[in-house]
Amino acid sequence: MSLPRVSVLYSNGNLLADISVIDGIAGIVGTVNTPGLIGVPKIYYSLAEAVTDGFTEADEPFMYRQLKEFYDEVAGNQEVHVMGIADTMSMAEALDYLDADGAMKLRNAANGKIRLLGVCRKPDGGYDPGNGFFDSDVEAASAKAKTFCQNALTALVPLRVLIEGRVTDDTSGDMLAPNTLDNGFMGVVVGGSANDGSASVGTALGRAVKYAAHIKVGKVANGPLSIATIYIGTKLLKDYSGLETLHDSGVISFMQHPNKAGFYFGIDHMASTDDYRLLAYGRVVDKTAIIAAAVYMEELEDEVKVDANGYIDELEIEHLKGVLTQQVNKNMADQISGLQVLIDPKQDITSTSKLTVKVRVQPLGYKSFIDVDLGLNAPSA
Repeated sequence: MSLPRVSVLYSNGNLLADISVIDGIAGIVGTVNTPGLIGVPKIYYSLAEAVTDGFTEADEPFMYRQLKEFYDEVAGNQEVHVMGIADTMSMAEALDYLDADGAMKLRNAANGKIRLLGVCRKPDGGYDPGNGFFDSDVEAASAKAKTFCQNALTALVPLRVLIEGRVTDDTSGDMLAPNTLDNGFMGVVVGGSANDGSASVGTALGRAVKYAAHIKVGKVANGPLSIATIYIGTKLLKDYSGLETLHDSGVISFMQHPNKAGFYFGIDHMASTDDYRLLAYGRVVDKTAIIAAAVYMEELEDEVKVDANGYIDELEIEHLKGVLTQQVNKNMADQISGLQVLIDPKQDITSTSKLTVKVRVQPLGYKSFIDVDLGLNAPSA
């Protein structure tokens, strides 16, 4: 470590100058047919712009659908970063951060703006997806998504990935449980508007970026999704019998609520059971990371007073805790329940020139399950 820098490390197992922070800019990487759209990062603010640029329903039906559903959900103009990939490129290959032609190309072109990346694919005709419920590419993409996001965190551009949980055989009992993949950086979107096993990743991205980081994609008060028809594999949602098992396996998928019109997302499961098991938790921590990096970047190579032991002065500690607390509270007061900034005073900064700051975010709670105890009362005497 020869160059001055700030590093952010995510700690797990702790739950169960003004800075401008944007909660969500989305990126989409998906299959295209037109050679001129393959491997070319684009920025659009409306569906019309994307269509004018070649993402038409006739020429690019797969990506047109994802973009249309994204903008239908956003219901307005919104920045989105888009890159097409060949139908021979798997999601795992696209998420390999060492592959300069994959999603890394879009991430670099976006210069750190992407907070949510959707990856989806329409494979070529000769592709073998395996015999399980999910395309085998889903599990293969998980490991790559994890290292992709860890690399992004090292570069101080944290993001979360939503991949397409493409269904190969909706009757198969051989179903991968995404929550066993130990990857809180990635969510698997299952179900969509077409009966071909694909998923409406664009709808998930649109619902997420439409609201602040702490808002769950399944929040009922925000109303139904814009999508009008949902299939799980080849079956309409109402005809799919294993819906609760599917959701319990750790996916982001669709549901209907009794006496409510339209479709909603269920719980925003990520592919893990740890602290980052919900998309909302991860997005809030990512936003805190961006603020922490920006605050402490201003402190690099700055001088500090120390005591006779070489330990950092108590007033300096209070300053460092205070500046971060102030900025997090300014930007995120309504998005978290609390914040702890912890600095061990016994750090020999004179000898090491290294300071460790522990930041602990207490997230909001969410009412995912409500039990109503209802009964009759006898009249009082």
